[in-house]
Amino acid sequence: MKQRKIMLKKPVITLFLMLLVFSTLNLLAQEEQYFPPELGLSIGYKCAVNGFPNPQGRKNGIAFNNVPDVGLTGYVPLDFVYNLGLYVDLGYNTNTFLMKYNYDADSKSYLTQDRMRFSYISFSPTFSHCGFKLGFSVGFPISADWEGVNIRTSNLRNVIELKAGYTYPLYYDRVGRLNVFFNASYALHGIYNDFVKDDPLRNTVPAMGGQIITNYYNPRPASIQIGLNFLFNLIELPDEYYDW
Repeated sequence: MKQRKIMLKKPVITLFLMLLVFSTLNLLAQEEQYFPPELGLSIGYKCAVNGFPNPQGRKNGIAFNNVPDVGLTGYVPLDFVYNLGLYVDLGYNTNTFLMKYNYDADSKSYLTQDRMRFSYISFSPTFSHCGFKLGFSVGFPISADWEGVNIRTSNLRNVIELKAGYTYPLYYDRVGRLNVFFNASYALHGIYNDFVKDDPLRNTVPAMGGQIITNYYNPRPASIQIGLNFLFNLIELPDEYYDW
């Protein structure tokens, strides 16, 4: 029970550190930068890891996506005085992480490192203040595989993630703005409907030492993403706004 409590604290500590970093960036933001309603395209590159403990004999590993995330991004200003806004993203989103097993005592390493890939169509609303963003994402599974072996999407849940991030404008004019963005996310629940039945490694890495496998071990991806987007202005601001 004590070990379980320690494992549960890790995601909380990670999210706290994320918020601390993004809050620091928030203090550096320019308060006078406010933007009109916008719509554009985004592209981002992501790495992920299972942010939850595994059954005995397995170890988590970080992996990078082979294909970038792409989608549409919209922005709606909510308050010009306090620089509040709402970003809405709709796009193709993938979480890829490593699952290591077959531990070799001589080399003190895991001989097998399998890539687990889960792709979704995601809808992500995030509130923004001076570039700092906080919100959530809902993903609907469209494909998944384990080292090229198909995982049925009927075995997967719609994933809900907590998201935090920061968007910084590199350039803006009457047409729109070019942004660089950083996002971090963590799944609030496991990705399989029933980990005991749906785990693709259940026969490859069976329970060890009399351990009972339960849904407690259902993977929860944690990811970090960096990307670019260009958002087109849907209305034009007064001329003095562009005198910079």
